[in-house]
Amino acid sequence: MGSERRRSPRVALLGQVHGHIASLDVQVKVREMSLGGLSMETPFAFPVGALHDFSLTLGDGASVQLKGEVVYSRPMATTDGTTAFVTGVRFVADETDDAGGAEQIIDRISS
Repeated sequence: MGSERRRSPRVALLGQVHGHIASLDVQVKVREMSLGGLSMETPFAFPVGALHDFSLTLGDGASVQLKGEVVYSRPMATTDGTTAFVTGVRFVADETDDAGGAEQIIDRISS
């Protein structure tokens, strides 16, 4: 699997963007993000195919709302022995999504 399958490059965001899943009222750690999706760290696994509404907020309070579909959820090793999962999400568009929401966040982090 030597070739890169992503359509847009990832940006490491751990600690720079705060994530919240509205449908579950759960905070998540956003690890990386691209124009097409994000990876997040959570204390539990997500079912593949599940759709969720995300609110992503920067430290300055700027935020966007995006919808995403879970494409994988894998256990990860932690230094303190707690259970954690890395979950990949692909953004999906619908008529209520902010146009370019992921791009807005990435642009603000990159500048």
